[in-house]
Amino acid sequence: MLIFNDNGFTKDPLNERTQRLLAIATHIQAQSVPLSIPGDILAWGLAAHDQWVAALGKSTVEMGQADEAYQDMQDADKLTFDYYMRCKELMKDRYGYEDKVLKVCGIKGAFPKSRKDRLRVTQDLLDGNAALTTEGDPHVLPAAFTDQLTIYLAASNDAFAKLVLKEKPEALKAVDIQNDLFNADTKQLRVLYSWVLMTWSKFEPYLLQLGFAPAVPHPGSGQPDAPQDLSSDFLIPNLTLVWKTTENTTGYQNSMVGRGHQLG
Repeated sequence: MLIFNDNGFTKDPLNERTQRLLAIATHIQAQSVPLSIPGDILAWGLAAHDQWVAALGKSTVEMGQADEAYQDMQDADKLTFDYYMRCKELMKDRYGYEDKVLKVCGIKGAFPKSRKDRLRVTQDLLDGNAALTTEGDPHVLPAAFTDQLTIYLAASNDAFAKLVLKEKPEALKAVDIQNDLFNADTKQLRVLYSWVLMTWSKFEPYLLQLGFAPAVPHPGSGQPDAPQDLSSDFLIPNLTLVWKTTENTTGYQNSMVGRGHQLG
């Protein structure tokens, strides 16, 4: 069984939240823990674990699909931009640096850093080639090359659309549902914890079986050990007591102070 460190439910790691809810459902079903709580809390305790696992699983799957879609976009972009650079260098090498071609095809300067601008210059190259071809200008790429670049660019745009319009929204929605359920269960956990403390001590071991952390006594609390080597000296009107310090003791209270007595 998982040992729960505290009852700060809002700080639960996801795995610990799962274990808390499993512990509650298990012991309610087995009736191995004496409970006297309202039926609505019992109903929540029986269903909460399965609902949480389903929501957590859904968000995990959706986030995984979003990550995969992002990687697909990265892979598509690499093919597109690598091929664009090859087309650009070929035009420069074959046709030189003729001002009209550079301007119409937008191949002046360094390759942009942002994805948006890279897509733009790739489209500019295709549009420029199409315009030059229409004019009958010889400074153009073969159709086979522009067709291939068009295919790569379309794949990049499709991958981006899948990520932004489908996978990412679905992932965010699943995470929102998971977070909402986490918060709702947190409130119910507080209610259940407060309820059982109405009849149990905060040190009750049954708390651990329900997924709660029993309180741990602070060192020195409770009944102190008996004093060792106790001796006394009575000189009217004062009584002086002397002893060795004992373990599990942080201090002593003099209940006779003010009546002519002293503690040593």
